[in-house]
Amino acid sequence: MQVSIDFSNKRAIAGAIILVCILGLAFYAPEILRENSPEVCYVDGVCQHEKQSEFLIALVPVLVLGGIIIGAGVFFFMVSKLENKKKDLEKATRALIQFLNKDERKVIENILENKGKVFQSEISRIEGIGKLKSHRILQRLSDRGVIEIEKHGKTNIIRLAKNIRETLIK
Repeated sequence: MQVSIDFSNKRAIAGAIILVCILGLAFYAPEILRENSPEVCYVDGVCQHEKQSEFLIALVPVLVLGGIIIGAGVFFFMVSKLENKKKDLEKATRALIQFLNKDERKVIENILENKGKVFQSEISRIEGIGKLKSHRILQRLSDRGVIEIEKHGKTNIIRLAKNIRETLIK
């Protein structure tokens, strides 16, 4: 049995390593400080406890700066990941729309603008598409599995097909 690890997402791995290091430091730093705490108070007329306190106070700005840098790094990783997702979504949308004719594109774009769900009456209000034309377009899209038509009283709710909706709308 072979175990293979995918290292293609190096940013996620680096982020996880940094997080583990921070957590380890947070749990073991107090213990390290306790072990290195002086046992005698005065050496050469200087209180060792005060000296250690001054060191810790001087360390606070460094820790705050480190936290800011780590936060900025996490923000950078997350923003770039979101931008990549958005680009992938746009590519998928363009690929889908490429296979549609002009009127079908108008309908799908309208559905996408309304988060994947729209009443059929709204589609018939699109410029250049009347009731009969919208019905025919919707029937073609439904036959191809691009949309789902759901009865809702005297009208219909038009939704993108589940697999397309999950891909395009998040």
